[in-house]
Amino acid sequence: MGEPIKALIIGAGSIGGLIDSKDSKSIASHAHAYFQHPDTELCAICEPSELNVFAFMERWGDIQRYATVDDISQDDYYDIVSIASSTSSHFRDLTTLLKRSDCAYILCEKPLVATKEEFYSLSSELQRTNKKILINLMRRYNPAFISLATRIHANEFGKTLGFQGVCSKGLLHNGSHLLAVLSHFLGNLTAIKPFRASSCDTDVCGEFGVSLLHGDGTISVLQNPQYSLFELTIWLESGVIKVLDGGAKIEIHIKTPSMIYVGYHTLILHETIETNLSHYALDSLEFLLRESHETCNQIFKKHLQLHDVIFQTLAKVKG
Repeated sequence: MGEPIKALIIGAGSIGGLIDSKDSKSIASHAHAYFQHPDTELCAICEPSELNVFAFMERWGDIQRYATVDDISQDDYYDIVSIASSTSSHFRDLTTLLKRSDCAYILCEKPLVATKEEFYSLSSELQRTNKKILINLMRRYNPAFISLATRIHANEFGKTLGFQGVCSKGLLHNGSHLLAVLSHFLGNLTAIKPFRASSCDTDVCGEFGVSLLHGDGTISVLQNPQYSLFELTIWLESGVIKVLDGGAKIEIHIKTPSMIYVGYHTLILHETIETNLSHYALDSLEFLLRESHETCNQIFKKHLQLHDVIFQTLAKVKG
């Protein structure tokens, strides 16, 4: 066995390491993923909050700590970095990492950056870098979602007739997850048309028409419900696919001849897929390390294009 892959986490809050622990059944934090992966070693965190640092090290052990990315010496070497800091810090974090000679792998939480100005300032440099970068739109890296996408692309269910999705927490912050699933299943996102949309904090919520390479439909982004919500229904020629419980479960309903009416068809539940999505942090890490640079680069560019369309939509709604 070679030397372990040295990992750094920027942002030691919830998704960085406080959403779970070593004993959790879920693998939801970057720290837990690095702890579980046999080839990685968590060596350092970058976190300004003393309270977060204390809580993090209680769970994951005493490791190197930096207060800001500027404190990381050029002599300190890390192979892989997870960006789990606040969205407002992503631009500075990414800009700093792109200038370093180490950090060959970068896994950045969504959204990539906070504003369209930051996005357009950074996107060209991100596409030129030789670093291997993924945005943690985690369902894209889940084996069950990957398998289902392959079946859809092979035309197992026929032509897409339409879709309807619903989520909470804003078009950029959680809608990006929904749009990433749709673009994985139905091709590149080409347009978002706001119907009844308005600003919600730094994001936008409402009703949106969505066009992809192989299908059109709608998504609803609800403002401030008292629960998390993520569901998607796709209607196809041969049946219906339902993504439920945030993606923890997928149902496939297949058309079958009606037992009551001659010449008519109905839908029956044909298959239920348990996605094991609770291990999403490990899925994303394994995908980044396992897949080729070319594959990761193609996905990253697709997700950059998705961010581009979202930021254009935010600009339309906010005026």
